[in-house]
Amino acid sequence: MIELLFLLLPVAAGYGYIMGKNSARTKAHEQNRQITSEYSKGLKFLLDREEDQGLEHLINLLEVSADSVEHYLTLAIMFRRRGEFDRAIKIHELLLEQANLNSKVTTSILIELAQDYIMAGLLDCAEKHLLELVGRSEPKAIELLFGLYLQTKEWHKGIVLYEKNGNLISKHKLRVAVANFYCEQSLIIEKPKLMRKVLGFESGVVRPLYELGKAAFNREDYVKAISYWRDLLIQSPSYVPLFIDNLESCYFQLGLNDQYESLLEQEVSRGGVLIKIKYCQVLVKNKRSDEAVKFLTKSLKKEPNIRGFSYLLELITSQNSDIKKVIHQINELVHSYIATKSEFQCTHCGFNSHTIYWSCPSCKHWETIIPSRGLDGF
Repeated sequence: MIELLFLLLPVAAGYGYIMGKNSARTKAHEQNRQITSEYSKGLKFLLDREEDQGLEHLINLLEVSADSVEHYLTLAIMFRRRGEFDRAIKIHELLLEQANLNSKVTTSILIELAQDYIMAGLLDCAEKHLLELVGRSEPKAIELLFGLYLQTKEWHKGIVLYEKNGNLISKHKLRVAVANFYCEQSLIIEKPKLMRKVLGFESGVVRPLYELGKAAFNREDYVKAISYWRDLLIQSPSYVPLFIDNLESCYFQLGLNDQYESLLEQEVSRGGVLIKIKYCQVLVKNKRSDEAVKFLTKSLKKEPNIRGFSYLLELITSQNSDIKKVIHQINELVHSYIATKSEFQCTHCGFNSHTIYWSCPSCKHWETIIPSRGLDGF
C-alpha cells in the first residue's frame, strides 16, 4: 500500500501541475478576452465619432493593462494629431517613469515627447530632450533640431550642431539644410566667405552658388559672378530665371559677348524655354531672325509653352508689320494669362508661389521650390 502511494504521488503532482497550468491558461484567456472586449468598445466609440468618450475609455484600459508601450505611443500620437498636446505629453512622461524600458524604447518615447513639445510651442523643452538624444548619436534627433532651428531662425545653432555631429548627418535633405543654414548666417553677419565653406558640400545644392554670385555682382566683381552663376547654370539649369539677366549683364560689362553666346549655345538643349528665348535673342541680334523663328517653332512643337509662344509672336511681329496690331493684341492676352500663374512650385508638396523661397513655407524642405516648368513655366 505504501509502495502504491509512492507510485501515485508523482502522478498526483503531474495532474496538479497540468490542472494548475490549464487553470492559469483559462484565467489568462479570460483576461485577454475581457481586454479585447474593452478595446472593441473603445474603438466602437471612435468609429461612431464619439471621440472623447472613446479616447477616455482607451486610457482607462491602458491604466489597467499597462504592459504594452506601443498602445501608449499610438494613443499619444492620436492626441497630438487632435491638438491635445497636454494629454500626449502626460502619456509620454508617464512612460518614461516606467522601469525596465530598454534604450531603444526610451529613445522612441523621447523623440515623440520632443515632437509634442514642438507642437505645443515648448521649444526649450524640446531642444533639451533632443540635445540629450544627439549625445546618444540619434540621427532623428538631429533632423528634428534642424526643423526647430529653422522655426526659430537660430542658424548659428544649426551650424554648431553640424560641426560637432557631422558624422550623423548623411541624408541629402539634411545636408541641403546645413548648406542653407550657412547661407542664412552668412547673410546676417555679411560675410560671404562663410558660404564658400559649403561649396561642393553636397551635390546639387543651389543656394551657395546663387548667393555668392549675387554678392559678387552687387560689388561689381563680374568675373566672380560669372564663375559662380555659370557653374550654377550648368549644374541646375532649372534655376536660370533667378539670375540669367544679371549673368548676361556681367558678360556684356566685360565685353565677353562671344563667351555668353557660346554658353547659351552649349546649354540650349538642356535648358527650359527661357534659355531658348535668350538663345533666339542672340540669333536676332546677329541678324538671323528667320533661324530664330524656325528654331523656336520647332521647340514649341515638342514642348508647348505659353512664354515661348508669346516671344514667338514678338518675332513674327518684327518680321511682318501688316499683322503687328492683331498679334500685339493676342500677345497682351497671353501676358495677362501668364500674370495669373505662379512662377515657382515646390517639387515636394506642390506649394505654388510668385516668389522664390529657399525653405518651403508648406513642407519646410530646403531648395525644393524651383521655377515652374511645363506649359506655364520657364
